[in-house]
Amino acid sequence: MGKRVKVLAVLLAMVMMFGTGCSGDSGKYEIRKAATPTVTPTKDPNAFEIPPGIDPSLLPGILMSPYSTVLTPGATKPTPGGGATVTPGQSGTTRRISSKGYTYKEIEEYFEEVALHAEYGTNDNLLHKWEEPIVLYVDGNPTAQDVEVLDEIMYRMNAVEGFPGIRETKTEEAANLVIHFADDKEYKKITPQNITDNTDGFASCWWQDSVIFKAVIGIRTSMPQRERNSVIWEEIVQSMGLQNDSYKYPDSLFYQGYNEVQGPNTLDWLLFEILYHKDMRPGMNQATCAATIAAMLE
Repeated sequence: MGKRVKVLAVLLAMVMMFGTGCSGDSGKYEIRKAATPTVTPTKDPNAFEIPPGIDPSLLPGILMSPYSTVLTPGATKPTPGGGATVTPGQSGTTRRISSKGYTYKEIEEYFEEVALHAEYGTNDNLLHKWEEPIVLYVDGNPTAQDVEVLDEIMYRMNAVEGFPGIRETKTEEAANLVIHFADDKEYKKITPQNITDNTDGFASCWWQDSVIFKAVIGIRTSMPQRERNSVIWEEIVQSMGLQNDSYKYPDSLFYQGYNEVQGPNTLDWLLFEILYHKDMRPGMNQATCAATIAAMLE
């Protein structure tokens, strides 16, 4: 069956400096202690085990339990006798993510294919994501069901821990994400020049130092509503940083072939949760992403 390609077009990438490594100070200490009987340690059933093929030096500096209290990004230092003040929507714990029945290899390989590559435009094989709140402006004449789909997407994204948040605005000047619902004539005008396929939707992103700060989405309104629902979901999710398509999973939002899925499957949403986990930082390369994903999965 023919496919109407739904793509992410990345028009401009202002890549300046990327930091993918980490370093720390080490020292030599002389510890004097009394002799004690040898005790065989018991194994913690919740302890993290590094999957085969992962370089331990790439793992985050501290692997904490799911209940270890830490400060989240944007939090203030805790006051005596009180807890940390955290960003709304975030907990004060280092979070593990359920693998939801998928193997580490399946998750890591699909994340690499979808998040670290782009179908069009600059392909630097680095992780890109938003860090500032996303302000959405809807242009054109969306149907009532289009609006319902947009509301559902925003609701589900805002429930993901680590996601910076998305809300709608009534003025385009206040927006950093604009979605155009356009008829065939207008859609052709706004489609980026480097997209030569017959498409029903596109998403263009701009980033600096791998941090996305602007995106534009186009949706062709001549599609049947069911297909539009699928395209709206795909283009918005891809504009968040999951940029590429794949032939691997036919029921995925990111499937390169034709489908009309009405939302992300379990693995799609797992990738989104991983992307916006606080340990996944803009500019990470494949090796660092693989190690960080290994550390967060349970």
